[in-house]
Amino acid sequence: MNVLKTYLSPTRISQPAALTRGQAGKQLEATSLARVIRVFTAWKALLLLVALLAPGPGYDTSTRILFDQYRDVSTATGGWLAKTIEYMVLRLTRWDAIYFATASERGHVYEQEWAFSWLSSHLTSTITRVLLHPLPSTALVKHALAGILLSHLSHFLAVLLLYNLTYLLIPSSPDPAKRHLAFTSACLHILSPAGLFLSAPNGESTFAFLAFLGSYSYAKAIENRYHRFADAYQLDACWTLLAGLAFSFATLIRTNGLLSGLTFAWDLSILLPRLPQILRNRDTETITHLFATLTAGALIAASFIFPQALAYTEFCTTEASNPRPWCHALPPSIYTYVQAHYWHTGFLAYWTLNNLPLFLLALPTILLLLATSLTALSSPQMLLESLVDRRYHATQSPVTIEREGKVFEHVMKRFALPQLVLVGLGTTSFHVQILNRISSGCVGWVLVVGVWTCRGGRVGGVAGLGAGKDVDGKDGGGKEVSEWTMGGVAWREEWGQWIVRAAVVYAVVQGGLYASFLPPA
Repeated sequence: MNVLKTYLSPTRISQPAALTRGQAGKQLEATSLARVIRVFTAWKALLLLVALLAPGPGYDTSTRILFDQYRDVSTATGGWLAKTIEYMVLRLTRWDAIYFATASERGHVYEQEWAFSWLSSHLTSTITRVLLHPLPSTALVKHALAGILLSHLSHFLAVLLLYNLTYLLIPSSPDPAKRHLAFTSACLHILSPAGLFLSAPNGESTFAFLAFLGSYSYAKAIENRYHRFADAYQLDACWTLLAGLAFSFATLIRTNGLLSGLTFAWDLSILLPRLPQILRNRDTETITHLFATLTAGALIAASFIFPQALAYTEFCTTEASNPRPWCHALPPSIYTYVQAHYWHTGFLAYWTLNNLPLFLLALPTILLLLATSLTALSSPQMLLESLVDRRYHATQSPVTIEREGKVFEHVMKRFALPQLVLVGLGTTSFHVQILNRISSGCVGWVLVVGVWTCRGGRVGGVAGLGAGKDVDGKDGGGKEVSEWTMGGVAWREEWGQWIVRAAVVYAVVQGGLYASFLPPA
């Protein structure tokens, strides 16, 4: 536990060991991907231990009853291995995970099951057939285990992507500073308030991986566009299409992936008014960019429509005398209907006195998402200035500095807009408490909090310039400062550390409650 405490210490996360003479290798190790992997492993082990030690069969015995039903038709041989696997899987198959596991085992049968990812169930079903068939467990346990394995793998890949995405976006900084912030951002995602939901057979981890892949691809497209590398517009188009494809798969996992289309809608809003001039001048580069952006947006829209169309053919095209009510709606969306009919969501439907505790539970996440979104949208230059190391800045070409700044501002604004809309929808139209877990798929707040936590990129005595301190993190008189100004607001260094502490405590408590089938979920 002392080792775990050391790796998860907010102070170590936000301020890796100072660089002293002869310790350059140790400095790189302190912020390396290898250490990120160790933090990831330790955190996952802790959460799994919390789940396994949760007392009793759980407040709700739905999972136990369901597992017992499948035992009668299973060809499993039993034994200690089967019991061990079942005990672990039982603790993680709660709430929505029951729907994911059963849909994986037998497909989407009941109407309300279409609220859960069609793609996710097919992925875990394939994993079960290919990899888990020999296990001495019941069919449902193997499908749930496949979901657990997919969640862990997806979360791990999402962490690696976020590390590289952060490193890509940090402008005008030496390598140690880039690694510092990349390490911090990766750890923030590992310690996400989503907690055990990123280990359970749900869609959050897979969504985060695909959303981060789309975000990384989009950032690469913008980097090529502004830096104008050789054949830049062709690379720009390829990365844009890859971003659209990744976001479209994310939308198949969770429908809030549709909000990523706002990124491309924003770009189109700039290009379309210039369309007559673009066509008149036969601007090949801009036409290619426009086509790629339109295609990327269309892929996301198609991924939202596709499962709705599948459900329509199953429920609405038969000769049944009593078709479902949503079949006659415009548009006929099964997802919207089952969310409102079975879970009572809708505009302000959740705004009741009984749900006030859930709003209070989600309030810290709501405030964090709002603060980071508004900062990235209105003051990206403020974040940029806090990242720039002026001593390193002086060694770079002014053209390079300008391009890096444009890439950072462009991308941060596009990341912030879907996140801001998600907060608005979460607080008005669906179960507000799930913001604590679906925020794990938002990259914007992680990047902004990473900047706040690192206090402008200070690493080993080398700092970026925040207002009110010099490159050593001191004021003009040589006194250490723990506060710096961004946009007229004094952000304290301790705030980022408290965010980490709060996320750790919440995730551990939530893990115990989740494993016992207790709210919140």
